[in-house]
This record gives sequence, C-alpha cells and structure tokens, in this order.
Amino acid sequence: IRLCRTIDLSSHSSGMPAAMGRRRLVSSHVLLVSAIVCIFQVARCHFAFAGNANSRNNRVARLRSKHVLAASEAGGFLPLDSFEPAVSSYFAGSPPLFQEMKDSLTAFPETLHWAHAVGGTLLFVYAAYAIFLGWQIRLGQGGQVFPLSYEQPAAQRHPYMMSLVLLFLFLEIPDGLTLMSVNEQPLLKSTHASTAVVIIALMGVVALIGYGMGSFKTARDAHTYLGMATVVALGAHAYFGVALGWSF
Repeated sequence: IRLCRTIDLSSHSSGMPAAMGRRRLVSSHVLLVSAIVCIFQVARCHFAFAGNANSRNNRVARLRSKHVLAASEAGGFLPLDSFEPAVSSYFAGSPPLFQEMKDSLTAFPETLHWAHAVGGTLLFVYAAYAIFLGWQIRLGQGGQVFPLSYEQPAAQRHPYMMSLVLLFLFLEIPDGLTLMSVNEQPLLKSTHASTAVVIIALMGVVALIGYGMGSFKTARDAHTYLGMATVVALGAHAYFGVALGWSF
C-alpha cells in the first residue's frame, strides 16, 4: 500500500509541471492572439480616423473652392466702376498710415488679411443686441431696462445703438478699402462692395422712418420689416465678404 501511494504521489508530482507548462503555453497563445487583435483594432481605428480627417479636409476644401468661385464670379451688381479711379488714385498717393500698414503686412499677414472681418463680426454682435431691443419695443416692453443697457429703457437704447451701428458701418467702408488696396486687390468690383452700399442705403431709410414714425402703425411696420430685410442683406454681405477673403 505504501509503495502504491509512493508511486501515485510521484506520478502526480511529475504530471504537475507538465500541466502547468500546458497552461502557460495556452495562456501565452491567448495573450499573443489578444495582442494581435488589439493591434489590428488600433490600426483600424487609426486608418478610419485618418480617412475621416481626409474626408473632412476634402469637404472643407470643396466648400472653400465653392466660396472662392462665388467671389470670383460675383463681380458686383452695382456700377461702382466710376468711383474706382478716384479711390485708386487716393491710395496711390500714400495716405496717412497706409505705407506702415503695407509694410507690416509681411509680418502679420493673417491679422491684416482678416482684420476687416473681425471688426465686422464685432459690429454684427453689437447690432444683434440692438435688434433684440427693437423687437422688445414692438412687443410692448419699450419701457423695460434690459442688461447692458446702461440703465436706459429699450425705447431709448435701441435708437442710440443703431445710430452707432450706422456710424461704424461708414467707418468700415474705408477700412475695407484700405485692406484691399494693401493686398493689391481690385477695388469696388465685388458683390461684397455692392452689398455694402445697399446696406448703408437701407439703414439710412430705416433710420429716417424710425426718426419720424411716431405712433403711426404703418410707419412702425415699415421700420420693422425693412429693418429685417437689412439684416438679411447683412448676412449676404458677410457671406460674400468671407468668400472674397478666401479668394486671395
């Protein structure tokens, strides 16, 4: 009996390393397969991400080409060519700070290229709040003081803000022309320039109606709807401005 037990124990102890070796081998195979699968999945995700990035870049490139094409084909719908020689001769005479701006263009090309767009964006944000106040007046809340109104009710703050918008729109015109001349681009020959003239005219008419409308409902309706048409024109003006900026 002791001999059998000894043989049984010895055979059991000799089989343990073999079993452990097989387990380790199986574990190694599992880890190797898992590592290969993980590497495959990482590579797959990488190429998928790269493909999506390339697809996004291609879409952006196509969108930009579309905008550039729109800017190049849209040569303006108003006959502003008659003013072009006078404006070009003015800039040819090196007005104040013109040469300094031209020299700094090489150091900060992107800043000067989009400076007009940045200024226009800030002006649009300011105008948006003024338009909000105008609608509050129409909704019967003209006596309420809204945030950032400096304690002025909407009925007073709206015309004040819109007068500043009109003033800075006038100032944005020479600013845009200066940057176009610095970049040696044609002046007054784009839809962006034509829409700028249309917006100035529309805002002038809206301001005159607002100044003299009093309590006449027809005049107030005309002021509101013509003002919203001006907002649409501002959106088109911004679109063609970005397209013009992308075209050079």
